[in-house]
Amino acid sequence: MTLLTAVLFYFGWASSDAESRALGLQDSLFHLSTSDYLLRSVQALFLPSWLIAGAALAAAGLHRWTSQEPRRTERVSRRLRFAWLPPLALLLLYPLHPGLFDLLIPLAAIIGFLLTAYARTRPLAAAPGASGGTGITDVEKRRRQRLWALTLLISVLMLFWAVYAYAGVVGRGRAAETARTVGTRLPAVVVFSEKDLMIRGGGSCYLRVQEKDSAYGFRYSGLRLFHIAGDRVYVVPVHWSPREGTVWVLEKSDTLRVEYISGPAGRAEECQ
Repeated sequence: MTLLTAVLFYFGWASSDAESRALGLQDSLFHLSTSDYLLRSVQALFLPSWLIAGAALAAAGLHRWTSQEPRRTERVSRRLRFAWLPPLALLLLYPLHPGLFDLLIPLAAIIGFLLTAYARTRPLAAAPGASGGTGITDVEKRRRQRLWALTLLISVLMLFWAVYAYAGVVGRGRAAETARTVGTRLPAVVVFSEKDLMIRGGGSCYLRVQEKDSAYGFRYSGLRLFHIAGDRVYVVPVHWSPREGTVWVLEKSDTLRVEYISGPAGRAEECQ
């Protein structure tokens, strides 16, 4: 459970960091909490979870199939003893497509080292005169334990590498989706303020409030909700983009009111 929580937190942080950098911002700007990182990782890990479950079922099936016949066990084990070599070969291809092999290499390494450890800890043949046909001595048991310990350590390190690479893919995908759909997907926002907040440009608009009894002097529209963290509201103009655009950070107070607009009709009348 501790490892799972660590992986979820690490994935949430890494994907948020990649997303922020792709948007031309910094992850620390949004003051995300531990729970925020954990929640941001859940949805994106559905597919990897299913793939891991499928791999576990395949491994269990392989083990059962090889265990049914000693000769079959020996043939499979001899072939899998060198399963750690293909991941090393992938390192030579890394310069061709770093983004792709950043994910493939650690995944291939995890599978390769686990298969190698499995093959090298399976008896190739029964030892002559051994009771029960196992012939496993205390020295051999310790050797197998050390091999599995080293394999699991390497697998955990490779897991964090793979998680970081996959988080980068997810984060950059989220950033591209956000940049492409700022005007249509993000909630529309109207801000009322007692004083002029100097919100200008990018499709945003403002006007002075004419009502005499109004507590607010300025109205800003053509804005989209980017993020909320505590008392901070992050808004961007409707035509915002990572290359050029401003993120305004508003502190909630008695001199400020934020309204959220739903429906296409409300969006169409924002700056009218």
